Amino acid sequence: MFCVAAAIILSILGIFSAANRQLAKEALDCVFHRITFRPCTTGFDEKMKAKILGKVINRSEKTARFLNSHFELLAWIFFVLILGASVFAVRGVYLFYTTGNCNGVNNSGFCIFDPTGENNETSSTNGGACPVPTNKAGGGGLTLQGVDLSLWPVKNTNASNKVVFVGCYSCDYTRKVWPEIKALVEKFQPEFFFAEYPTKLKTDYLSKVGYCVFNQDQDKYWQMNDVLFAEDKSKLEDHAATEKILSDLGLNVDNVNACINDPATEANVQKIFTEVRKTNFYGTPTIFINGEPLVGPKPYRVYAIQMEGFFYWLK
Repeated sequence: MFCVAAAIILSILGIFSAANRQLAKEALDCVFHRITFRPCTTGFDEKMKAKILGKVINRSEKTARFLNSHFELLAWIFFVLILGASVFAVRGVYLFYTTGNCNGVNNSGFCIFDPTGENNETSSTNGGACPVPTNKAGGGGLTLQGVDLSLWPVKNTNASNKVVFVGCYSCDYTRKVWPEIKALVEKFQPEFFFAEYPTKLKTDYLSKVGYCVFNQDQDKYWQMNDVLFAEDKSKLEDHAATEKILSDLGLNVDNVNACINDPATEANVQKIFTEVRKTNFYGTPTIFINGEPLVGPKPYRVYAIQMEGFFYWLK
């Protein structure tokens, strides 16, 4: 097993050092002979053993004797450790590619490929415009069971796939992921629900704006979303700036304002918030793809894999 372990290590080192490439070649040749039950023709294992013992004996004769007596056993132990580390490394790469985190979907543990944890960041709703249960990933259990989506803005009704998006116009992470989800919806045409859940007190009026615009002109509603998510965040608190956006989209601002001031609008928006809270979400963005929750701004591939499977890109 020493040849196997040495071949793995020297092959990696050989990428950076020409001196190690010849040793890696000898180690691989030794591995080939050992797996065919033949002795190494290059004597690689004995040569490397002699080098190691030669260095160790200069520091501790006792340690050198121990290594010499248990060399094969130690080689096996070393091989098992390398094999275990390789399995975990491959698992981490696979999970990162498919879920956006080395430790699995919605796991906030450290990932070397995402050291800042950006793929799992959310805007917390604590202290925001609307209260939510104090859930954490794996705590309350993200779910769509029992959630009434009938009042939520929706497009591509009755499509085979379903995407449910809980976001906030002023949330940096929602704003980051909106173009990815828009591209996903345009490509796969799923039934797409969006609920704007305000995490900032000064932008909570936008929930009523969205409700009213959707009920007046659904196409203009999705156009409005594109504009709001691209707009400077500071302008989202300016009612006049929002009215200009609505006017530029060809909407009747007076009709929208009349709808906003209607008590029924406030009641229905609060009903939407109630249904959002039933998902047990704990921050924005929270996205359910065919019932599976993804929290934080994942790369596009993660959403596409969840929608179509690991080999979606072969299509």
